[in-house]
Amino acid sequence: MRRVRLPGWVRGPGPDGSTEARVRAYLVLNLGAIWLSVVFLVVLDQAIGTSASLRQNIVALVLAGFSYGVALVLARREHLRGAAATALVATWFVAFSLAWATPFTTPVALLVLHVPSLILTDALGLRLRTALLTATIGLTGALVALGEWRRAAWTADHPDLPMTPLLVGFFTVVVAAVLVLGIRDAVLRLARSRDELEDSRARLAGASIEARREIERDLHDGAQQRLTTLAVDLGRLGRAVDRDPEQARALVAAVQEQLAEAIRELRDLAHGIYPPLLAERGLAGALPAAARRTTLPCVVEVELRGGRPAPEVEAAVYFCCLEAMQNADRHSGGSLISVSVDDEHGLRFSVSDDGCGFDAAARAGASGITGMRDRIQSAGGVLEVHSVPEVGTSVVGVFPPRSLPH
Repeated sequence: MRRVRLPGWVRGPGPDGSTEARVRAYLVLNLGAIWLSVVFLVVLDQAIGTSASLRQNIVALVLAGFSYGVALVLARREHLRGAAATALVATWFVAFSLAWATPFTTPVALLVLHVPSLILTDALGLRLRTALLTATIGLTGALVALGEWRRAAWTADHPDLPMTPLLVGFFTVVVAAVLVLGIRDAVLRLARSRDELEDSRARLAGASIEARREIERDLHDGAQQRLTTLAVDLGRLGRAVDRDPEQARALVAAVQEQLAEAIRELRDLAHGIYPPLLAERGLAGALPAAARRTTLPCVVEVELRGGRPAPEVEAAVYFCCLEAMQNADRHSGGSLISVSVDDEHGLRFSVSDDGCGFDAAARAGASGITGMRDRIQSAGGVLEVHSVPEVGTSVVGVFPPRSLPH
């Protein structure tokens, strides 16, 4: 089976929805700030005369600038963990370089040390994030100790360096502004997530009640009716066995047919609730089986190198893919459905077709799309639907690494 590689605009959000965009914006902002700081320090060095301390800071910032450039390239190539780790190490290096070369900037270095904790650690898994935050706490003490240890010797060598209070005040305000913006962004994201979770929970509760009603209707109108008819026919069969053997044989055939029909309907109902194949073989077994039931040709590729995901994630992905496949089969008018699932960067799945497409913005609140989005969000993921008229539709879901079992 061929692997379907979706273009960037179709592949949907990064591992955590807006996390990728936020990390890229942070890296770009810091790249600009670093190189502006380099220019400022070069001008200051020329103005006050040669200063070994300032030049050490310039070298440290230049190295950090190149490191942030590497991190930005990694982020644009969707290697978000590598980008975050590179930027974190570069930031720590700058903080300790400031405290070593110019101990009077230790307050600035402390703020620099803590900025990534608010912005970059979202891109990391839970365990790695906990380890890095713990390390940041320890490095805070080490940074203060380094600054105090260097302060006396540095002051003796630089008794007449001008504008130190001004420099400290200026850079402290700049870094503190970044911290405040990071805190504000984090608070807004938490508030948004809470509101979305409450709305999603209410919709899921309503959908659960409706699903139970539908199951009851299916049982009443399907298998229950057949079993009732079967009970009547069995009574007739009991009366006809001795009196009319020919009629009894005909009734046996009818009973067998109705029993087979009831078993089929119960099996279909159970499959809709939770297919046994999904429980036994996971997505690699259940999705190809679902693809064989579509009218349009359907290509499925499942590559899970890290093993099966958690049951709630697995079920969410399966039922979302199933609904997207059924929608494409019934409504797209295309010639091919492509399904892809992999766990290269978290768990990512996509269902795409080459059909007529639709106006995704106009149908963003449609019950089917909302239901799929709620199902994925309830399991810790993000879902996006992209569609272009006369080009096709893609349903893309992403679960960040932290939402998956380790």
